[in-house]
Amino acid sequence: MDPQANLNGLLVPSLIYIFAGLAIAIVALGDLPSIGSRYRRVLGAPIIGAKSRFEPSWLTRYRFTLSGWAIVKDGWKDIQSGIFTVLRPDSNVTVLPRRYVDELSSIPDTRLAASEPIVNDMMRQYTLSDILLGGHLGHHAVKNKLSPQLGNLTRLIEEELLIAASEDPLDVTTSWSEHRLSHYVSRLMGRVTSRLFLGVPICRNPTWLKLQLDLVKAIFETTVIMRSLPRFTHPVVGAILPSRKRLLKCMDGLQGFLIPLIEERRAKEKIQGSLYERPNDVMQWMMELANEKESEPSNLANRFVYTILGSVQTVVEVIMNCIYELCVRPEYIEPLREEMRVSLREDNGWGKRTASKLIRTDSFIKEISRHYPPSALSFRRITKETIVLSDGLVLPKDTYVCIATTSPEQDELGDTDQANFDGYRYYKKRLAQNSPSSRYDYSSTDKSHLGFGHGRYACPGRFAASIEAKILLAHILLQYDVRLPARMSGRPQSIKLLEFQFLDPEATVELRKLV
Repeated sequence: MDPQANLNGLLVPSLIYIFAGLAIAIVALGDLPSIGSRYRRVLGAPIIGAKSRFEPSWLTRYRFTLSGWAIVKDGWKDIQSGIFTVLRPDSNVTVLPRRYVDELSSIPDTRLAASEPIVNDMMRQYTLSDILLGGHLGHHAVKNKLSPQLGNLTRLIEEELLIAASEDPLDVTTSWSEHRLSHYVSRLMGRVTSRLFLGVPICRNPTWLKLQLDLVKAIFETTVIMRSLPRFTHPVVGAILPSRKRLLKCMDGLQGFLIPLIEERRAKEKIQGSLYERPNDVMQWMMELANEKESEPSNLANRFVYTILGSVQTVVEVIMNCIYELCVRPEYIEPLREEMRVSLREDNGWGKRTASKLIRTDSFIKEISRHYPPSALSFRRITKETIVLSDGLVLPKDTYVCIATTSPEQDELGDTDQANFDGYRYYKKRLAQNSPSSRYDYSSTDKSHLGFGHGRYACPGRFAASIEAKILLAHILLQYDVRLPARMSGRPQSIKLLEFQFLDPEATVELRKLV
């Protein structure tokens, strides 16, 4: 007998057993709280997602990667109390009903952390997002500086959008043609948001804009891959993961723009003194509000990057969902166009209050955000101490709690048809109240509208997002007809991974110029 063949015959089965043992060890160890899953469970909150009560929890965890959205939705339907546990690959999550939102939002951050779950879900140091745990600089700059000036900045948004569209035009004629519109919308939003946040000339630099878009992809890929693996594997995976290497390269590239800009502005102010005219953008406001630690150029640059990225992606998602919905509900297109035409004619373009006049458009966007949230889990918090709620529910220290947003039936609107899509839902509510109250605005938040969060840590950029979304949607609808390609029977399907829902970047629509 050939000795080599004999050796192979012994080695191959041995290697199979070794690798099988390692695989079992990985999934088994991944379920141990100390090195695998994290966060405590709430007593009495049943686990959702297991096929049987005998199923090992590690299998339930890994089912969440591809079926997370359905698991959360089933929990809301099946558990009468509305309180249940979801086992994600990396953590335990307690889902609470919406009746707790107002009470939870009143608890201070020292007892119920709002930033920590978001940063942890983004893989902290592996995506450099852990810098957000050291303060709320970007939040304060947008809330206290940008939002109060938005009326005066509307013309600037329109101006940059028109310049960007002229430099990067769509190849559309009076005949129907197919386009990946999300790519175009992403480029326009990156440009417009950079103008507000950073100013000219960097906002028009193609390398800057590409780095922004590439960084979003790299962060998402890194987050999804690493969160699908046990925590004890993260140091090794993080060191070799290609998407993380791209992430770090993109961040270095963006810092190459930001750090010299920060230093240049500081040098000019030092030389010119009281004669220096400070730029009116988010970067400048962050520089002014930063404490000593935050003022360090690389620290400030990283904070700025995460502040601007969320602003871009939020509007791109809602605009594309609006376009896809209009393709399958074309009866809304002309009424929305007419509202846009009338308001722009009255104000001779985009004035301070033009966006607020688009109440049908605002209603449509708000209904879109209700039906197509970006995540199955919203209003995420981590307890920093044991908390006893008003009805006696005990949330142990180190518990991850959140609210499910998988279905419009969950919303507590008081409407008999809340499961159905009604683009004029909030327009009709506003008319019925005979009041200009902002409670029905797309940018408003409450326990049934958690896309921007709720309470003191609600997204401060939601007011800018509302204006940008309306201006960009009008830019498209007032120039083009839209429809789906003939081969498609319905709107493009979203892609769901873990608790995330995102648009297919390769989905297309057909456009033609309005005559």
